[in-house]
Amino acid sequence: MEDKTILLMNQYLDRDYSVFPMAEDKIVLQDIRNIENSLAIKFPDEYVAHLLGEDCDAIPHRGIYIEVKEEIWRRPQAMAVGPFWTFLYGFHTYTASKLSADWMRLDFIGHQFMQETGLKAIPILKIINDADMYCVNEFSDIVKFNHEMNVLEPTNMDFWQVWEFELKELKERKETKKSKLK
Repeated sequence: MEDKTILLMNQYLDRDYSVFPMAEDKIVLQDIRNIENSLAIKFPDEYVAHLLGEDCDAIPHRGIYIEVKEEIWRRPQAMAVGPFWTFLYGFHTYTASKLSADWMRLDFIGHQFMQETGLKAIPILKIINDADMYCVNEFSDIVKFNHEMNVLEPTNMDFWQVWEFELKELKERKETKKSKLK
């Protein structure tokens, strides 16, 4: 399957964003299969393509972190108060690399999530400062974790639809933030 990560990013992101890979080392399909086997969940093909980052010469990502640059969107300080959206300045996916930090790794986050929630799912996309997150459930569906109810809610989207939706949402929040600075 084709990796559309960069193609979709190029439609929505501009110089106001910073983009970082979640892993520098090459990910192979067996790395992903090992995680699927250890957590008893199979990832959708489009998410596997994103994790492999094979079609992407420009930014070899293997999972990616995107944020609006701090000079555009100042980071919330401790005890800050404001509308919820004003805290959501970026998002990230996870990586199959065992060389990345624990908070970036699918295997680590997947085990932690299942242990803490009792739900059979693995987080795949996290919006910064939002306790809800996108996951893959035991049926390989992309669902959204609702932390208040501790349930998984259907999204009826594939990974590329989720990816594009969150890119659009981040762009809209950034534009709103910039308009309030003027």
